[in-house]
Amino acid sequence: MGPEQAAAFEEFLGRQPPIGDGIAWIADGWKNQEPFTVIEFIKGVAAEDVVLAYGADAQDVRDGLTLEHVWACDKREGTDGVYEVLAFGEEGGWTWLGHHNTDYVFSRVLDPPPAQEITLMAIMARTIYSFSYYKDGEYQNRSPVEDGTEKQHEMYELIWYTPGEEPFEPDAPLAFLNTYIRGAEEGTEWVDGIALFFAGLERAFGLSLPQDAIMSGRVRCARPARR
Repeated sequence: MGPEQAAAFEEFLGRQPPIGDGIAWIADGWKNQEPFTVIEFIKGVAAEDVVLAYGADAQDVRDGLTLEHVWACDKREGTDGVYEVLAFGEEGGWTWLGHHNTDYVFSRVLDPPPAQEITLMAIMARTIYSFSYYKDGEYQNRSPVEDGTEKQHEMYELIWYTPGEEPFEPDAPLAFLNTYIRGAEEGTEWVDGIALFFAGLERAFGLSLPQDAIMSGRVRCARPARR
């Protein structure tokens, strides 16, 4: 389709409701590192394959260990095992992962790289809330600088986004997200900046997290492989 039709179609997509529960619902808890410090979305690789590649315990995957089981064990034994597990599932054609990445016990590396990879990370003590996006292994958060070269930021910090303003320059690789984020501003009841940004992401990429299952602990998880 032509440029005008494409722009109109993007605007239409930006106003569509999220798939399933979406991800905006998790924004408030996530800012306080609950229930996860890191949330990842992987396209094109099955959930079990991802967690095994990340170094999760194969027995936990086979047994169907859940967050609910880990919470119960922590309460019974006075431990903090929940901070050392990798929760996972599949929603809307994406594999999602939730963890705290304590001491970097999981590798977070896939070879070959997936078709698409999105990472959301909250570091409450330093007030850093970040978003990064890879497509076919290529980092998409690059921003042009004054001399015409490109500078690769490690991430996009969500505090840089001000509702009502387009977060990305028109020539930036992530400029396509502007339409979806502005659509979320106009078409949802969210007012918090991070929730609005997430509402844009859920529409742009079709992201979703199962709210009831996560909050009740009825999602699968796995501990690091025993060494």
